Amino acid sequence: MNRKKNPPLFSDALLATILVAAPPAPATHLPAARQAAMKKALLKRVNAEVAAKPDINAYQLVRQGEGDWITFAPNVEMKELRDDGQTRSWLARFGPGGRIPEHIQSGDEEAFILEGWCWLDDVKIGRGDFHSIKKDQRHGNIHSPEGCLIFVRSDSEKRSAAELMAVR
Repeated sequence: MNRKKNPPLFSDALLATILVAAPPAPATHLPAARQAAMKKALLKRVNAEVAAKPDINAYQLVRQGEGDWITFAPNVEMKELRDDGQTRSWLARFGPGGRIPEHIQSGDEEAFILEGWCWLDDVKIGRGDFHSIKKDQRHGNIHSPEGCLIFVRSDSEKRSAAELMAVR
């Protein structure tokens, strides 16, 4: 007989979390010391399985030279790092004179300057500075006379690079 093995309903990590958090079921027929020993042995086994099999879907690595840079404004490129359908993480690389005109935000956005500096309207922001803006708000002009690199996290609903490029 050929039987297919069903995939587990819960990941090992989730199962371990449930087991640790769930109160023990009454087992009046077992002595308390035996119950504690069983729980300890079970958790040791679950933790060993989780440690032995890291979930490769739990992390993502994008190396510096990987991924495509897409031009979406004059002298400004973007490189998508991750998009899980709710949140998009990406880099914006401004060359000298790069500019993104003012616009209305189509989704929440957070930005952190990694290198260089730029103007956000008449406010100079530089390396280490953080900026956030909510959906439907006016985002001022961004201009970088010397170039800069910005890490951006935005809603996935925010327009994609291809859409941004098409409307500019």
